[in-house]
Amino acid sequence: MKIIVKDSEELRAILIEEGYSQREFSRLTGLSENYFNQIINHKKNPSPAVAKKISQQLGLEFNDVFQIKK
Repeated sequence: MKIIVKDSEELRAILIEEGYSQREFSRLTGLSENYFNQIINHKKNPSPAVAKKISQQLGLEFNDVFQIKK
């Protein structure tokens, strides 16, 4: 199973609404900017721990940001 971002554009909009650039947000979560960008663009799949960290930093539930593909 893979974890993927539900909607990349929506996640980008949430980041902007919360006042984060992708660079700043990746630093806050301890991820490289490149890795975070690859997650958003469906080029890499985050581990459950990374997906949880991203969701929590945004104050959202896992299922608000990510989905699990079989």
